[in-house]
Amino acid sequence: MHTFYILVTMAALVTLAVCQFPADMEKFHKACMDEAKVTEEELKQFFQNGMKADEAKENIKCHTKCLMQKQGIWKDGVFNADAKVKELMQMPKLKGHEAEITQAMNNCKNEKGANECDTAFKITMCLKEFRSKNP
Repeated sequence: MHTFYILVTMAALVTLAVCQFPADMEKFHKACMDEAKVTEEELKQFFQNGMKADEAKENIKCHTKCLMQKQGIWKDGVFNADAKVKELMQMPKLKGHEAEITQAMNNCKNEKGANECDTAFKITMCLKEFRSKNP
């Protein structure tokens, strides 16, 4: 169950939503743990320590990128903010929030890192920061 909590939290950062995650998200999470060579304990520790960007190891960053790829919002090194906004607008609880979601995506979609994993992580952290400033 703790794995699912971490998974939902990471997905929430990527999607700016806390509801209606795909049923196969846990499958994505497990596959990405293997692909990024990150352990449950490493993810747990990262979240318990407050998700500080400067404490994120490369494998945690690559786990983030992998989740984005599996969700179909990261391809060939590019975050597809428009696709994510369209997907989120299908969620009933987010109806009427398109302007805020679009603003967040536009604010964060051009973040750049040292590599693809770092870029995906920076986008996610930007969305997290935007969300905390605009509840």
